Amino acid sequence: MSLRRLYSLCTALMVLCAAMLCRVYWVCTDTAYAASAGGQSLSETDLPRSRGNFYDRDGRQLTGTEPRWYALCIPGDSSYATLFPYVSFEEQSQLYEKRNSMTPFLVEVNTDLSANGVYTYTGARRYLPNPIARQLIGYLNGEGVGVSGLELAYEDVLAQAGEERTVCCATTAQGSLMTGTQPEVQAAAGTNQGVQLTLDANLQRACEGIAAQTMERGCILVMDTETGEILASVSMPEFDPDDLVKSIEADDTSLINRPLSAFSAGSVFKVVLAVAAYQAGYSWFTHDCTGSVEVGDQVFRCAEGRAHGQVNLRGALEQSCNCYFIKLGQLLGGERILETAQTFGFGQASAVAPGLKSAEGNLPQAAAVADTDGGQLAMLSFGQGALTVTPLQITAMMNAVADGGIWKAPRFVQGVVDADTMQLLQPVKTAENVQVCDGDTADILRSMLTSVVEEGIGRQAAPSVGQAGGKTGTAQTGQFNEAGEELLNYWFSGFWPAEEPRYTVTVLQDTTLEPETSSAAIFARVVDAISVEQGQNTAETAENLSLEG
Repeated sequence: MSLRRLYSLCTALMVLCAAMLCRVYWVCTDTAYAASAGGQSLSETDLPRSRGNFYDRDGRQLTGTEPRWYALCIPGDSSYATLFPYVSFEEQSQLYEKRNSMTPFLVEVNTDLSANGVYTYTGARRYLPNPIARQLIGYLNGEGVGVSGLELAYEDVLAQAGEERTVCCATTAQGSLMTGTQPEVQAAAGTNQGVQLTLDANLQRACEGIAAQTMERGCILVMDTETGEILASVSMPEFDPDDLVKSIEADDTSLINRPLSAFSAGSVFKVVLAVAAYQAGYSWFTHDCTGSVEVGDQVFRCAEGRAHGQVNLRGALEQSCNCYFIKLGQLLGGERILETAQTFGFGQASAVAPGLKSAEGNLPQAAAVADTDGGQLAMLSFGQGALTVTPLQITAMMNAVADGGIWKAPRFVQGVVDADTMQLLQPVKTAENVQVCDGDTADILRSMLTSVVEEGIGRQAAPSVGQAGGKTGTAQTGQFNEAGEELLNYWFSGFWPAEEPRYTVTVLQDTTLEPETSSAAIFARVVDAISVEQGQNTAETAENLSLEG
């Protein structure tokens, strides 16, 4: 080979090497190319998807109002040390376990760490610091899926409401961000839908406060008399939707939604017999109460064996005379009582939301109460025996008396709405109204029930403003404490104002030996709270309410 040809070959090789070195240098320094070439190292991390929220009747948000933050932890980055003081104990463990991770990951922190140089993304805590309407709204499982109450009923709607967000990172083989890149969030829009309830958030809070102060186990329901809409629904004891394990371990029945559950009724059921008496033309019936009555081989007594003397229907309601209603029940017969009860919705479930219903309760079989001299009919006549009812059914019954004899289906939900405009997209359909008794009968019964509060055993239900009407009830449960004492259900259901009722309120304290505050007195406090909320109180009343808590 000639020297010239050798020089030419060497020159060509040098030019080729120089070109290759330039290409390598360009690849290493061009971030756009690096990001493009790094498709094989693209890391994608999904942010928790926000759920649709619940709103009260005025559009006030009942869930999702509190922020939560998710910080992006990047391998090889100083964010490990920065994040550690801002995460929970559980998250600290996760942080430690993933310290050698090869891809970025998200960890929940208790504040926005953007100012600390940490990529932080905002979400929403599901429940308020002091959650509202807990049993009605329900709770989620560990995966954020509704498994109880309205959360379950509207899972399909709520789960699709929020944006789907993904944090995308171009990473090196070691998992750190490629030079010159930063995380990007890709978002796909959700439906932006929520669920509007009939609840009044202010009244709901007031009733929750009253319940917390006055009852260990029980519930409070407030219904709008004209519409049948539920304005407040409280169940005690309450639970923490963010710490269900605590309630499960306590076994304290806090996960039960009492307004929708069935209980022994007691004397609140006597309203049904009063309606049946008027419809059958027996409103004239009187009885000389001696304090007890013998039916077959059983003896039934009025409370404490008290003899009420000669009583008519008004007097029997005022004094809750068991003996009178046993005799009235024998006159009416079991079939007529059951038919009247069914027209008021007893023995039937109430639809609350898609897939969510109240308990049916239990009406005894017609054959069991066919014998006019039988004990089953006697017990049904004053709300005992096989009969069980829900607080929701009792509220609807009392509301019918308050509203001219028109039974209205209780309603908790307005429907699915657009979260921005609150436009109703999918209204909830309710059962048709039913005229369960004529208006004149309802007016007379309303007058009688007002006498229960003004003159009878329901005096503790008298509110500070205006008159109220209603009925007490004490029911045996067949449950006993360790001392062998029977636990009872204590009821009061009534309406206010008595002249032109606007609200129907039911209070139940269940499986209780003897409550410190009677259900009638709790009713009065609820009505006073409504009065304050509606601005109908006097200054003196407001001051008294403040002093009483």
